[in-house]
Amino acid sequence: VAWKEALFKDVICKVANIELYYKSLQFYLDFRPMLINDLLMVLTPRMDHTRAVNFFKKVNHLPLVKPYLRSVQSHNNKAINEALNDLLIDEEDYNGLRASIDAFDNFDNIALAQRLEKHELIEFRRIAAYLYKGNNRWQQSVELCKRDKLYKDAMLYAAESRNCATAEDLIHWFLEIGNHECFAACLFMCYDLLSPDVVLELAWRHNLIDFAMPYMVQVMKEYIDKVNKLAVSEAERKDQEESKQDQPIVFGADQLMLTAGPSMVPNMGVVPGMPPQQFPPGYQMQPGYM
Repeated sequence: VAWKEALFKDVICKVANIELYYKSLQFYLDFRPMLINDLLMVLTPRMDHTRAVNFFKKVNHLPLVKPYLRSVQSHNNKAINEALNDLLIDEEDYNGLRASIDAFDNFDNIALAQRLEKHELIEFRRIAAYLYKGNNRWQQSVELCKRDKLYKDAMLYAAESRNCATAEDLIHWFLEIGNHECFAACLFMCYDLLSPDVVLELAWRHNLIDFAMPYMVQVMKEYIDKVNKLAVSEAERKDQEESKQDQPIVFGADQLMLTAGPSMVPNMGVVPGMPPQQFPPGYQMQPGYM
């Protein structure tokens, strides 16, 4: 049968049986492999991307359909993301892998990190530490950075962990390897996670007072500011208490006087010197009122 590419693509996208899609893909792999991405673009709206990835994995032709994988990665499909990440690792494209990881997060992060931490290229091991950090595995992330001597990343991840123990372990490690400059830098990157007494003791024991002095000056400045604020607040509180004590006690001038009703005051006579009580016409005075 004569085959025309344009006519074939017009017809295949109108068929009701999806199984014919995968038969057409096999046909293109056998006879027109360089045109298979054009066919995939036509079939994309109705294709099961997970099944398509498994199909190309089975026939070992994933690199051939990389443009198709790129075009449908916006769906954030797990099979698509993992297949494309595998291709980027095989191509040693660590920049592309980092961009893919940041943009599309639907994949097995831990499995990828465990795979990358054993990679021969340091940039891929760096991505492994980044993935551990993104999954709150701070200790593994920092340890991997320490192993590859990624000092800046180690300090950054220790600061982001908000864990005092992780930060203290890192400055101890810098002292163990004799990296005094990183010790001083870590004091500021993990500033609010470190205890000043611990830092001062370590600096004194290792004869590094000069390296720790900028940190201690900053700590003293903050403590002095806090003490000054407390002193001002205490002075204001005392002034308010003294002003309250000096104020005279003033009772209310006009107090409401409630008079008792007629039934509450029996046999009340006429007060001498005062006119008798006047009642309106028709009002009956209760007995015993006067």
